[in-house]
Amino acid sequence: MALRTPMKKTQIGSRDLLANGGGCPVEVFCRLRPPKQNNNDEETDNSSSSVRISSSTELTLYSSENAKNGQIRESHYEFSHILTDDVSQSAAFKELAIPLLDDLIQGKNSVLFTYGITGSGKTYTMMGPLSNPGLIPRSFDVLFNSIGSYLGKEYLLRSDRQNGYEIQTEADILLERQRKEIQMAKNNNNQRGKMPETTNTRILDMTSIWNAQLNENCSYFVFVTFVEIYNNYIYDLFDDDILNKAPQSKQLRDDNRGRPYIRDVKEIEVRSSEEAIGLLNMGLKRRRIAHTQLNTESSRSHSVLSMRLVQYHNDIPMTSLTKDDLITSTIHLVDLAGSERVNRAKTVGERVKEASNINSSLMVLRQCFEILRENQAQCTSKMVPYRESKLTSFFKSYFDGEGRIRMILCVNPTADGYEEIQHALKFGELTKDVMVPRALPPPPPVPPKMNRGHVALREIDNQQQQPSAPVLFTEFNAQALIAPFPSLEYSLLDGVGDDEAMLTLEQHLRRRIDERHRLNILIHEQHDYLHKFTFELVSDYDSTISDHDELAKENEQQSKAIRHLQTRIKLLEKSQNDFYKTTNQMERENKTLKSKIEDRNNEIKASKAERRKDKIDFENKLKIKINELEQQYLNELKTREIQMRELERQHDDKLNIIRSMAATANTPTNENVYQNPLSVRKRCPSEERILQEASGQSPSPRQAPAVPPKRFRM
Repeated sequence: MALRTPMKKTQIGSRDLLANGGGCPVEVFCRLRPPKQNNNDEETDNSSSSVRISSSTELTLYSSENAKNGQIRESHYEFSHILTDDVSQSAAFKELAIPLLDDLIQGKNSVLFTYGITGSGKTYTMMGPLSNPGLIPRSFDVLFNSIGSYLGKEYLLRSDRQNGYEIQTEADILLERQRKEIQMAKNNNNQRGKMPETTNTRILDMTSIWNAQLNENCSYFVFVTFVEIYNNYIYDLFDDDILNKAPQSKQLRDDNRGRPYIRDVKEIEVRSSEEAIGLLNMGLKRRRIAHTQLNTESSRSHSVLSMRLVQYHNDIPMTSLTKDDLITSTIHLVDLAGSERVNRAKTVGERVKEASNINSSLMVLRQCFEILRENQAQCTSKMVPYRESKLTSFFKSYFDGEGRIRMILCVNPTADGYEEIQHALKFGELTKDVMVPRALPPPPPVPPKMNRGHVALREIDNQQQQPSAPVLFTEFNAQALIAPFPSLEYSLLDGVGDDEAMLTLEQHLRRRIDERHRLNILIHEQHDYLHKFTFELVSDYDSTISDHDELAKENEQQSKAIRHLQTRIKLLEKSQNDFYKTTNQMERENKTLKSKIEDRNNEIKASKAERRKDKIDFENKLKIKINELEQQYLNELKTREIQMRELERQHDDKLNIIRSMAATANTPTNENVYQNPLSVRKRCPSEERILQEASGQSPSPRQAPAVPPKRFRM
């Protein structure tokens, strides 16, 4: 007999929200892990699987055949799409990640994360081996296959580590290039002393996205960050200081648009998929993993790899390029640590604390989705507990509609943890019903404040560009001053032609005098204009200096306010860390108390079972004892009855003798004639004894003779 649970339907509130175009559902894909193969390379055995595929969107989870009372519990779950265990990594990538990369090129944001119990194949889906890479390596390959020929100038942009980017000058670009070359040389020197590692050839994904939104007149830049959330603290896996000293946790902040960012995180520009894969492998070596009973390399933290694509149109000149001209889009690829039970994983010590923090963060994520679905279904406004975990705080803006959300629910159908698999499937089906608002275009950036000096200079520039403004310096055109003198040809003998030569020379000199007079007038005009312009500049400079002093005072006041706010922020961070520590300690104590209560309940159950067993044994012994006593009492009763009958017979004999004696005593006697027959015959011993007793009980002479009972009277 099979116990079926009815299939859950989409909430009415979520359906109405989707129909009105106000939001889109969270897409949940279920991927089944193939069963492990035997040592003899035989075909895999699916007989131990606890999952049966009903359709491309529905599966059935059922318990083992050895259930109590011969009943098989069945539960039905529905998802956006189900990837069976025979789906390859390439097919899964095309189904799960290609649409998100298409959105990335179009300037849209998205989140893709994996969820499931430990050992269900989450890291394999995200990373994969070199011979069969997962979603993250293939995403790098496809992205650079699509935009690799349209990359912009290297080091032109630099992250301001607040969800924005700064445009660098040529000098900054040269310095950045030199810094990177020095760093690469240092890394090469450090690697010379190490043994060369045997590297296998990585399989490349040659897929390329053809997108109408991919503008060939744009320049593209790719930036990568890689962090992990370990024990509810954020650590940068690209930070080199993590190897030399104790790692410092990073703090979450909100930018001017309310979007969270990680303070002081290292964001690296990559120019090829090989460079990105190298950084990815470096971060994976620094990620925290451990060996447990369920998984040889169990992830002890949540890892978040973020890829940002920045683009701008080439029509904009480099000299006038600003931050407002940049279009930024992000995709987050999240590999969540698996939920586990301590008794199944056989973890002790530090591993228990890690498992507790992992389960707590996943529980907060589940609570957020539950409250979101409840608010949408019942039109309520309950507060969603984003801030109870760093994981949910980091992706808060995506729950509010910043981008698209997809979840990959990894399931190991051959696992023996039926309740854990059922818990994960319920969470996936619950998440499918949650609606997130559609991503709206970002609000226009706030224009920067301009001081009065900038305004005055801009007005001067505008006045200079007007056609009616006077020209400061004009061309003198002093050709008459530098023209050569006319040739003077005369004869000392006859003096012929002297008058003509003198006339020519006079005309030439007059032209020079007129030109000099014109130039003097022009110089005086330019001098007056220059004097006036200089006076205006001096006055503007004085006003600018006064404005500068006022702004300096305002800046100093704002700096003091900023320092005061930073001090308050540090105090609040300290109090927040203390609160987190207290909360974690209370959670640990709560977990300890719960485990003690569970142990105590188990002891009570065992004690009750022992008592029930003792009670049953006692009742059986009591029944046997009662039967024995009843039989003994029956035997004694029979013996008593026999004794009573004997006594009754003896009493009857005594009564008969007494009757006879009484009868003899009441008859008239004649001493001479009558004689007592008893005196004649010889009495038996019993009669003698009775007579003795009767004589001992005979009344005294003073008492009246005993009257026989009425029944013995004659």
